[in-house]
Amino acid sequence: MKVVCLGISELDRDLGGGIPTPSLISIEGDYGSGKTVLVQQVIYAMLKNGLKVCLVSSEATVKEYLSMMESVKLDTSSYYLSGQFSIYPLHVEGGRWSEFLSSFFLRVTSNFLELKKKTYDVVIVDSLSVLTVETPPYEFLTFITRLKNLVSDGKTVIITFHPEFLSEDSIMKLRASSDVYFILKNASISGIDVKILRIVKLWGVSGERKSAITLEINPQIGLRVMPLSGVKL
Repeated sequence: MKVVCLGISELDRDLGGGIPTPSLISIEGDYGSGKTVLVQQVIYAMLKNGLKVCLVSSEATVKEYLSMMESVKLDTSSYYLSGQFSIYPLHVEGGRWSEFLSSFFLRVTSNFLELKKKTYDVVIVDSLSVLTVETPPYEFLTFITRLKNLVSDGKTVIITFHPEFLSEDSIMKLRASSDVYFILKNASISGIDVKILRIVKLWGVSGERKSAITLEINPQIGLRVMPLSGVKL
């Protein structure tokens, strides 16, 4: 296991050095809490370190995702064109998500990741929420087991999800299985909207780390760390 720096010195310091790889990383958060932006920072860092990254997105097309990253000063178009960064949009053409389709696509996603595992070092599912709508607990546990098998094969797996789409029991099992577990929440500091990153679990780093980090998403400079004092949840 090695630690990959995210390229933001204050954030790397507060995380104890960066993000461990290989590992299973779970990022929990409500809508608009900054899950995707944090994931994009991780993607950029992994690409800069020469790793091959595969993204499964249930919320954006290829063009939309690349544009989102560019808007926070993370231009990955050259990595995408060279094949180092692969993006696979996951959506239902001309239809609606349902209990059956969610469970079906959860299995399809895990099969796809296993079939493609020789083509990537890091894989991200952003977001897992639509794949877990009314999904039976045993199917979700099978999915997590298959993700852990990928980590055993030397892959880093990152998943994001909204807590309302998983039962408390499933969240507890996911937390127990993860090497890294973050919770993101919206907050306000002096009238400025910020994100609070709570570190629930972070194995594989050797430096001292904080239990909570205050982040701001600034379109001019991207993601940055802010002082924690004065935050109101």
